[in-house]
Amino acid sequence: MLKTTLFKMVLLTLFNPLMLFFIGMLFLVFTKKSRKLLTILLTLFFYTFSIPFTSHMISGWWGVADTYKPKEKYDAAVVLAGVVDVEWYIKKDSLFYVPNNYVQTTAQTERLLAGLYFVTSGQANELLLGEWIYTPGNKTEKSGNKTEKSINKTDKSFNEAEESVNEEEKSVNEAEKVRMFLASQGISQNKLVLYAQVSRTLDEARGVKAYVRKTQKKKILLVTSWMHMRRAIAMFRNLDLYPDIFSTNKPRRKLKFAMFVPSLPGFTDMFDCIYELVAYSFYFAKGDLRP
Repeated sequence: MLKTTLFKMVLLTLFNPLMLFFIGMLFLVFTKKSRKLLTILLTLFFYTFSIPFTSHMISGWWGVADTYKPKEKYDAAVVLAGVVDVEWYIKKDSLFYVPNNYVQTTAQTERLLAGLYFVTSGQANELLLGEWIYTPGNKTEKSGNKTEKSINKTDKSFNEAEESVNEEEKSVNEAEKVRMFLASQGISQNKLVLYAQVSRTLDEARGVKAYVRKTQKKKILLVTSWMHMRRAIAMFRNLDLYPDIFSTNKPRRKLKFAMFVPSLPGFTDMFDCIYELVAYSFYFAKGDLRP
């Protein structure tokens, strides 16, 4: 598992547009001769990867068309994990003024809202969610290295390092936050089914397969974000699961002048696109998905 995570980190680093641009600029700095062609190519590369238009076009091409049937009665709607900002709870845990029942949402919460709609409207009998327990220390080893370095500096940095260590010891159960969200909306807890503990999309596909085999569920609706759906449904198909699909967070932006202006959101959206492309290629090479 650790080797797999490190390999994915290396791939994402190598395909990071900022990293490639930085390497190219270093090459120009330490090269004596003028490199006009390389300078032009780097400039075009930077511009292409930093404008929202590029990620908008890629996401439009990468998404998968919905097969959701409005008049169909589904046995269950499967919402893939990652619907709550779990990192926020780690960072803000010490804030005394945050209510215990507060739920910090993200853009991906939209998939949870969609799943709840299908259940409350009667189109799905239950909501299936994998139980994801997020622990920062299990993510990477990078933070641990930072901690060791900072201890040798000053008392202030020692305290920051100690706080970082404490954060890594904490964990957040996303399912508990989802339960609180359901309660705040007046939705019965009986509608939520936690089918297995998960840490990645592949775990969710395997967990759903085991659950539907045990319960004999036939009509399943898979709900996740637009960019994530291609990889998710390919993993389900590889396990001979063929649910109908419904994507949230669909790209709807109209063409505007701002979409051709380099911006931080442009880079962020582009990195999300690259992440999915790399992850899809990685799992395809491992034989874990079926296009």
